[in-house]
Parts: sequence; structure tokens; C-alpha cells
Amino acid sequence: MTSILLTNDDGYNSIGFYPLLNELSKDFLVKAIAPKTEQSWVGKSISKFKELSIEKTKIEDFDIHLIDGTPADCVQIGIYDVFKKKPDIVVSGINIGNNLGHGFILSSGTVGAAMEASINGIKSLSFSLQFPPNGRDSLDFFNPKNYSIYFNAAKISAKIVKIFSTVNFSEGIDLISVNIPFKANINSGFEITKPYRNNYGKLFHNKNLKFKHINPPFDFKDLKKGTDLKALSDGKISITPINLDLVSKKSLEGLKNIMKNNW
Repeated sequence: MTSILLTNDDGYNSIGFYPLLNELSKDFLVKAIAPKTEQSWVGKSISKFKELSIEKTKIEDFDIHLIDGTPADCVQIGIYDVFKKKPDIVVSGINIGNNLGHGFILSSGTVGAAMEASINGIKSLSFSLQFPPNGRDSLDFFNPKNYSIYFNAAKISAKIVKIFSTVNFSEGIDLISVNIPFKANINSGFEITKPYRNNYGKLFHNKNLKFKHINPPFDFKDLKKGTDLKALSDGKISITPINLDLVSKKSLEGLKNIMKNNW
């Protein structure tokens, strides 16, 4: 049976974690290894100067490994210390809120966990659920009575994981980031997208030289066709292939010429 390491960045007790764990466990051998506390906005960071601990808890009938570190820490420890052999797939999510565009993708702990898995040679996918129209602070969004929202997203996520459990990623794909519309269901349409190049602007509120993180507003202007943000705004599931090759191959020769002519 295909083995899966499941993690997230919102913490093991996130309202989006159990539905995905429950859904994936129907078809896969799943081990859940998640941060003990919320780790949003930490990207792919690794805890170098902190000694990490691991403990176990349960959600319903599922065992959960808790790590007091980042999502990437969870992947590292999961791969090399919890699993006897490397898992076949790493799944990260369901994130509370979308991870759209370059800025948010590179900042996301959810996507960061998938990046860490890919660097270690494991097929990986991340899943994020769009905020409702009334925003993150909506009480209804976090109310367990509205689990159906997350179970719908979990069914969609599991469907996509099943597809890629039987086929290899296309050449050049290191991981896949999926963003799911708030009102999506198992029959919703999808689009293969590229990240929207966005600028989230100011991230810290300055009060007497004390700085506190603020959630940036989304800029929905100039939505370009084929981007993750445009797909989600059209009510489609956005499936974004991500490549970790950090070199712009087209510009290599141009940069060589600049340096050669000016050195």
C-alpha cells in the first residue's frame, strides 16, 4: 500500500487537518506528523538552534506525531526518524486560506513542507482552501459545525493524490501546489496554472517602533489568464506545478556577456 506522510503548517489541531487525514486513510497508509503549534509564514525554514521534541496524541482514532518545530522539520524527522523507509508521497494541508502567487507560495509553511520533501527526493503535494467571502476572521469558517467545507476539500485533495499516486510527475515538476475554491466540490472544474506574480506590500504594523505582523490584502487587479489567482477567482481548482530549479536558463548567456564585458 502506498505510504503517505501528512503534515501542515496550521498545527495538528487545525480544523483542516483531520478531514484530510480521515480521507487519505481510506486508500493509503498514512502517518500524521504535524507541528504542535501554528507555523504559518515560516516557509521551508529548518530549526537549527532549537532542540526539537516529539510526542504522540490522538485525533479520533488516528495517532498523531507532534513536533515543536516547523513543517519542514516535521518532514525531515518524519522521513528519517518516524518512517522505517521513506514514504512514497508527502502531503501537506489542508491550509486554512489560499497560497496563491510567488510571494505567498515562497512564504507558506504548507508549501515549504512539500518543498522539503521534494528536495529529499519524495513526490509531494500541498493543498490550500480559499477563505470565505467574509474573510479569515469569520467565526463560521472555524466552526466545527462547518466541517462539510473541509471534508469537501479533503475529498478533492484525496482525488488528486490518488491520481499522482499511480503516475509520475511530468518532467520538470518537483512538487504541486493545489488551491481549492471555498465552494468547490468533487465535481468542480480545474485549471493547470502558473503562480501569479504578486506583491503583498507592507507586512508589519509600526507602533512606536514595535512591529507586529498584519495579514496583507489580496490585489485582485489585472488578473492574468492562466494564473492560480485567476483560476480561483473563476471558481476553479488551481493546480500549479512548481520547479525548484532556481536558475533562469534563458538569462545565463546574457549574464555571462554582461560580466565578460564589464569585469
